Order: sequence, then structure tokens, then C-alpha cells
Amino acid sequence: MYITQISVYLENDHGTLRTLTKTLAEAGIDMLGMSIADTANFGIARIVVREADFNTAITALINAGFMARKNQVLCAAVPNKPAGLDSVLAVIEANGIFIEYMYSFNYNLDGSALLILRLSSDDKDEAAIAALLTENGVKLVSQEAVNAL
Repeated sequence: MYITQISVYLENDHGTLRTLTKTLAEAGIDMLGMSIADTANFGIARIVVREADFNTAITALINAGFMARKNQVLCAAVPNKPAGLDSVLAVIEANGIFIEYMYSFNYNLDGSALLILRLSSDDKDEAAIAALLTENGVKLVSQEAVNAL
């Protein structure tokens, strides 16, 4: 139930983010979700695109001089109401799962907010984490559903 995101390493220089967005725009890529984190020396942009656009996006970014790679993350449909996110975080916490990072999506699905989650556990693999969330009522969104947005 994982979806694919693209991670792009950015130099902390003026205009680098604009170069990234312009590169994707010129390649006809629609960014469905994006997060940016920074350190003293570089930033990481995490981007969700439709599956049909993965290879075009990666190729365009690499040709523009960026380091880019694909990796797997969960996309959870969180009830868009008070305590919606808290109910998901309670399941994660109660099961000893760590949040490496998370960010919100630009879209919603059937009235639910969408969150991208990168999770890890000392004793559970990715499939076990996804199954555990589903068993505890967390609705995970497939790559196919993301493609349809």
C-alpha cells in the first residue's frame, strides 16, 4: 500500500527551488504534494507525482543537475475533523513505530486530508507497518488512487 515519492537534494543557494519547480513545469509534471526540509548545507525536497510522470520527472531533474531518487512512503487518508490526526498518531505511538517525517498533500480524498508518512520500526518491516495501520482503522491510499487525483 505504499506510494512512490521523489527526493531531490537541493543546494542552499538562491533560486535553487525555483530551478526545480521550473524544471518540472517545463517537463509538464504536476506536483501533487511537496515538502522541503533543510540543513546547514543542503535541503531535501520530497515530491509526489502521478506514477506515469515518475520517469519523466527523474530524468528532467537529473538532466538539470539535481540528485534525485525514488523511495516508498505511506499515504494516509486522515479524517478532516478534530482529533483526526491524533487518532492516527495514537496508533503509530502505541505500536512503537517512529515517524521519520510527514507532510500534508495538496489534495484531499472523499473529504479526508491526505498525509505522507515515512515510518520505521525496530521490529517491523514496511509491510507489517502498513498492515498494522490498516488493522487499526487507518485508511491507506494506494498509488492508483493518487494517480487518479
